[in-house]
Amino acid sequence: MNINVVIVGHVDHGKSTLIGRLLYDSESITEGRVAEIQKLAEEYKRRFEFAYFIDSFDDELKEERTIDTTGVMFKSQKNLYMVTDVPGHKEFIKNMLTGASHADVAVLVVAADEGIKEQTGRHAFLIHMLGIEKLFVVINKMDAVDYSETIFQDTRKKVADLLASFGYDDVTFIPGSAMEGDNIYSPSPNMNWYKGPTLIDTLDSISVEQAENPLRFVVQDTYSVDSENIVVGRVESGTLQKGDEVIFQPSNVQAMVRKIMVYQQELLIANNGDSIGIAIDTEVKRGDVCGHAESSPTAVTDFVGEVVLLDHTLKAGDEVELRYATRWVKCHIKHIREKINSETGEVIEKNPAMIDENEAAVIDFSCDPVVVERFSEIPELGRFVLVRDHNIGAGIVLQKPGS
Repeated sequence: MNINVVIVGHVDHGKSTLIGRLLYDSESITEGRVAEIQKLAEEYKRRFEFAYFIDSFDDELKEERTIDTTGVMFKSQKNLYMVTDVPGHKEFIKNMLTGASHADVAVLVVAADEGIKEQTGRHAFLIHMLGIEKLFVVINKMDAVDYSETIFQDTRKKVADLLASFGYDDVTFIPGSAMEGDNIYSPSPNMNWYKGPTLIDTLDSISVEQAENPLRFVVQDTYSVDSENIVVGRVESGTLQKGDEVIFQPSNVQAMVRKIMVYQQELLIANNGDSIGIAIDTEVKRGDVCGHAESSPTAVTDFVGEVVLLDHTLKAGDEVELRYATRWVKCHIKHIREKINSETGEVIEKNPAMIDENEAAVIDFSCDPVVVERFSEIPELGRFVLVRDHNIGAGIVLQKPGS
């Protein structure tokens, strides 16, 4: 089974080290790669870290921090895992929304010697916001507190109380050390008081149901090749077959798929996640979304979204650009329904006049015609970025007309 995992938590609590340990213990890294990283660590006069297995060799080794989402794969005896490491720094929260949005399960990493910090709560809120129901917690760096059961239990209680405020109950907590390998892939000889599963055993215990969603093909660009009109894009959900009758919105164009192409080869069918070119006889635009007539996409001019503001302020009447899939449209803030504490998920004000940096909110938007989908139904097309000179916020679609 293929399972997408996102690792979240505060900066320097050991997220990258944890993934590096999983890669190393699952024998997913060649000896040559290990030797190369050891050499680079010596060159930069740094202690050898398992985090270097996934961090970039250059800038991130020097800065010792993850500055973008990083995806790696490893295989256990049961499953194939695609693991995403997201930044713990608040200026990179927008990257997290991109990295976490495809996850089946989240692992929250909390350092035993520091406990709950700013990004612990904020990442827990974002995981809840993105609808990720399966969540495990690794209380990391137990070696730094002499593998103390008392410290583990104290940290566990505080984190459990935080997660309960987001609706996460009966969460599995694992005391571990990513650096030393305790309870990550193998049981720890240093914590005989812990009788629970290792992290890999916990991950291997889950099952993921794949939802059957309608076709959504997003147009990236159009080309004329040998007198054929080729539309290039990505299948974000569902399947597309040669000969299908489809409709593109918001252009409201109907067409028949004459060919499906990839790398100059023709396919009979394209599946979710495939980047393809299709030959049709009509013209469409970048940002259009196509689907089958019986479950066609719908263009809207208003919707309700939940937003985390990364920069500046927002108030009713403000105009921003909405970046959604491959489409950019003008967007107005009609009304702010709720202001939310992005570290605790608590609603702190109803109908506020404005929201500030690092706050979250439920907002009514009006915009030029755009195809949006509820994040809970088709997450691949349920997220967006707000832009004013630069990215200032990111969010998900909660409601649209008719839903």
